[in-house]
Amino acid sequence: MRRWLVGALMIGMCFFIGCGGNLPKETSGETPVEVTKTVAEIKAEAIAGQIASMSTEEKIGQLLMADFRKSQDGNGMTVLTQDAIDAMNTYQPGGVILFSENLDTLEQSRKLTEDLQKASKTPLFIGIDEEGGLVSRLNKSNIPHETILSAGEMTAPEEAEAAGRSIGTTLAEIGVNVDFAPVADINTNPQNPVIGIRAYSADPDQAAAMVCAFVEGLQETGVSGTVKHFPGHGDTAADSHEGEVFVSHDLARLKATEFVPFQKAIEGGVDLVMVGHINMPNAITDGLPASLSSQAVALLREDLGYNGIVITDAMNMQAITDAYGVGESTVMAVLAGVDIVLMPADLEEAYQALLEAKNTGRITDTRLEESLQRIFSLKYEKGFIAG
Repeated sequence: MRRWLVGALMIGMCFFIGCGGNLPKETSGETPVEVTKTVAEIKAEAIAGQIASMSTEEKIGQLLMADFRKSQDGNGMTVLTQDAIDAMNTYQPGGVILFSENLDTLEQSRKLTEDLQKASKTPLFIGIDEEGGLVSRLNKSNIPHETILSAGEMTAPEEAEAAGRSIGTTLAEIGVNVDFAPVADINTNPQNPVIGIRAYSADPDQAAAMVCAFVEGLQETGVSGTVKHFPGHGDTAADSHEGEVFVSHDLARLKATEFVPFQKAIEGGVDLVMVGHINMPNAITDGLPASLSSQAVALLREDLGYNGIVITDAMNMQAITDAYGVGESTVMAVLAGVDIVLMPADLEEAYQALLEAKNTGRITDTRLEESLQRIFSLKYEKGFIAG
């Protein structure tokens, strides 16, 4: 009997010890903490990884937006040519701008943008000048789209917002992700040969409300807006396509009037600002057009608080080519703080000038990194770079 009790006691002890997994274990006293990255940290890491993976030549290419308007036969390039592919491989531009020569049908246009993206190692900004009204590439194509009034023919922000949304919907459908619109100039000079009803109003507050509404409608579709032409082309008497352009107002007047639509659009989150080839002799002291002026870009960055992408107006205009040359003007724009140089008259010359300036230290690593951060920040937001 006693032997049986001892055996039962031993079995019970073994069972209790065998279930020891349920007993409290010795711990270090520390509770494991799961580390979660913030959205901003994930974005920063993705951008840093993208930049670190690129060669100097690839980084330089990101600062250029090229145009491929014609095929070798002189007709519009509606199908990606081998020459364009070769240029993409050699200069690796960060973007391409399309014109009416590139657009025919919806299917053709979509195929062209798809082929451009496939030809690029890094996803492209594909841009277009589509304001509606007087400046419309879509109107010259066979792409189904809504006919849009010129800005000056609109009277209410709701019209501008609807126009932006309609244009953005069509552009997104054909693979265009940047629109060089809306015009944020103020139509204050009846003698102006280039703006006129492309501007919304002669009143800065009315123009600002319309500009912001257009940007909101456009960017809701995933297409980036670009306000142009800083510091304001509305009160000029010449066309920068043909030569130098001046705005005579002092800085106080510019801030109170011409800058207002730009300021409001920046506060509203516009993705890009285009600087024009416009001299401001009574507002800045370097004697340069805004597109080449560090003082003009500083007004955007510091006075208007803009931290996004600054892009030049087309650099093949005579206001630039006649006075500064292709390569030097490209370098000057980047040194001034511009992020993207649009349509240099000679892509190879512009690229080589930037590369030489970088290799000789004229363009520093810090300066190049600043623009790459802005460019890839927007490309990340568009889903071009994986987080």
